[in-house]
Amino acid sequence: MKVFDLHCDTLSELRRAEMRGDGQTFARNNGHIDLEKLEKGDYMLQCFAAFVNLADPTPGADPLVTALEEIDVFKRMMERYSDRIAPVYRPEDIRKNAEAGKISGMLTIEEAGCCKGSLGVLRRMYELGVRMMTLTWNHENELASPNVVPGNGPIWPCMPNTETGLKEKGFEFLAEMERLHIIADVSHLSDKGFWDIAEHSTRPFAASHSNCRALAPHCRNLTDEMIRVMAEKGGLVGLNYCAGFLDDQPSPDLCRSTTALMAKHAAHFKQVGGIEIIGLGSDFDGIGGKLELSDCSKMPLLADALRKEGFTEDEVEAIFFRNAQRFFENNL
Repeated sequence: MKVFDLHCDTLSELRRAEMRGDGQTFARNNGHIDLEKLEKGDYMLQCFAAFVNLADPTPGADPLVTALEEIDVFKRMMERYSDRIAPVYRPEDIRKNAEAGKISGMLTIEEAGCCKGSLGVLRRMYELGVRMMTLTWNHENELASPNVVPGNGPIWPCMPNTETGLKEKGFEFLAEMERLHIIADVSHLSDKGFWDIAEHSTRPFAASHSNCRALAPHCRNLTDEMIRVMAEKGGLVGLNYCAGFLDDQPSPDLCRSTTALMAKHAAHFKQVGGIEIIGLGSDFDGIGGKLELSDCSKMPLLADALRKEGFTEDEVEAIFFRNAQRFFENNL
């Protein structure tokens, strides 16, 4: 069964591997995602995020440079393995690549703060191929506030930020992203920021790697009210495989990442927002711990868990790729 994954952090892992010179490549590596594993997992499309940590302690670290270097990793991946994977810039590229027997790669950004508040940089990111972007990661920036702020109290458990959301520059970015058809991604955004986007957006938006707060009460997850609003606006949510966002435990050390829990979250999404809202957002290469889905080649395990949860074959296909394919073909 084809797979369409909305989020991974493989680019940052490959960039660090290049800096270390340890021989890890996109073709084959020890992480969750490489080209061989994607092919074994029968992937239709993988979204590759250029991830930036605004609090990177590396001397001289520049968030824009980091983002551009990870985008360069993506570009070189697409060029070197062009017989097996191809980028997506336009809606028709997804089907065109599939018909050519190739996996699709879509470039995204996790932390719009790398743009340093510049609309010119945002437009340049679009020209480089970026088609989806989170307004924040875990740090406040010129655009908006997140729900998780390291240094301002424990990340576990975290309290939802209902006070600060999008800033003036954030609203400007949202408008320009919608004009360019860069999908606004609300994963990591504060609760207030979510509602700012829900109120002011004119196009469907995504939560690329978030789960149900009703089942796992971490502030990175979505409330039922958020899920309903996203469904009403034609949005898309990617199931996150991170144990802390799947399991309801008093400590992250006790949380589990199992396909059964993923299926429970999918069932809750379906109950609250309908089957059409559900996609996959693994967070592979950005999450640790013991994962039942130990890498991207193991996706049949999740399909089996969804069937055991009562999903029909058509619904499993909808979650695995059809919903995401439709969303991006309609909104890029």
